[in-house]
Amino acid sequence: MFKKGGIRFWVTAMASTVVGLLLIVAGVALVVLVRSGYVSNIDRTLAQRADDIASFRQEGFDLLSLGSDRDRPEGLSSRAGEGFVQLVDAQGRVISTSQNIRGTAAFDISTGGGGDTIRNVSLATVDDTVSRVLTRPLEGGALHVGTSFDGVVESTRRLAGALVVIIPISVAALASLIWWLVGRTLDPVQAITSEVASITSSDLERRVPETGTEDEIDHLANTMNQMLDRLSSSIERERRFVADVSHELRSPLTRLRTELEVEILSSEDLAEKDRLGSLHEEVVGLQEIVEDLLYLARADAGESHPRSGPVDLDDLVLHEGSLLMQNGRVEVDLSEVSGAQVHGDRDDLARAIKNVVDNAGHHASTRVVIGLKETDGRAVMTVGDDGVGIPRSDAKHIFDRFSRLDESRTPNKGGAGLGLAIARDIVTRHGGTLHLTNPGAPGAIFEIRLPLDPN
Repeated sequence: MFKKGGIRFWVTAMASTVVGLLLIVAGVALVVLVRSGYVSNIDRTLAQRADDIASFRQEGFDLLSLGSDRDRPEGLSSRAGEGFVQLVDAQGRVISTSQNIRGTAAFDISTGGGGDTIRNVSLATVDDTVSRVLTRPLEGGALHVGTSFDGVVESTRRLAGALVVIIPISVAALASLIWWLVGRTLDPVQAITSEVASITSSDLERRVPETGTEDEIDHLANTMNQMLDRLSSSIERERRFVADVSHELRSPLTRLRTELEVEILSSEDLAEKDRLGSLHEEVVGLQEIVEDLLYLARADAGESHPRSGPVDLDDLVLHEGSLLMQNGRVEVDLSEVSGAQVHGDRDDLARAIKNVVDNAGHHASTRVVIGLKETDGRAVMTVGDDGVGIPRSDAKHIFDRFSRLDESRTPNKGGAGLGLAIARDIVTRHGGTLHLTNPGAPGAIFEIRLPLDPN
């Protein structure tokens, strides 16, 4: 899968770029070398031909004084078909020339250092556009020997054109091969990543498969499994500690609550009753936190065995709404509650609804609205309050354990931040969802969706 910024992408991009640059450099070097080879061959041929023509002079011919074609050696004949030859005197007048450049002005006879000079010349009278000309000084004049250079230009152009096509195709093929090879190499890493990502706190006994090849991938899998072992042991110790502490606190808190209730009933001093009532509320809050911790510890350990059956969700909603109404602190609107039956554990679902309704009661200013209906095969429950609402920045954390919002949302209210976390856990285990529908808006509206009982 293409993922910009991933290792696979960058390895492919970097390798293709490096190889592409190397191929371009090699291609340019090849074109230069081939052209240089062609030019060297032409220059050697021209020099050899000039030597052959000059040798006639050593045999007694006066090359500058010969007039007609029949008096000239074969190399100077106008009929010579390969390249061309031109003889000029010291005044720059053409004495003899090949037929294919007849009418061409005399070439420049300056040689710079007295030796052979080779250059490219454009000739309008020759079919070819560019010619390679060697100039050799002679006594009383100069000899010009030339040949077509267009063959070199055309061959070089064709080679460059072929490389322009071949190099991109080669780079694309190489990129595809590297992409495939890197993908095959990273497949085990992706498998390890997927396996680790799918492991949750409830199935920490799962482990990443090890290949046994003793390579880097196998070492990575082994390291991940060791980390999972340590994590599993740490979480198990934490669960055991939470469960043990919570269990040990239940009995003394129950005794303390009972004693406070007896003292409240027996006391006749109103101030004393108020003080004991405040203590009683704190003890009840502590008991709720302990029960929440026990529930989470058992649920995380997989020790909870919910009883499954038909549940009239409207009964649970009306019950919790009535309790909040009896509290008298806020107005409760239950007019939008209609019948809905789901399948699940009645006690757990009651706990989830209670937590969401209590949360709304804690944060409402004057009013809580509770609704329930059936929509598209699901029971949809909404709980809204008219409090200050939940900022968008905090919305993603409200279902975290021990999550507490800022004081503008929870001024001296609320528990330990476990209620919504437990509610979502219960709803999720029943195949449903719990989420905030209006982050950043005044008031908070929570929505619970649960599958309807198929029966």
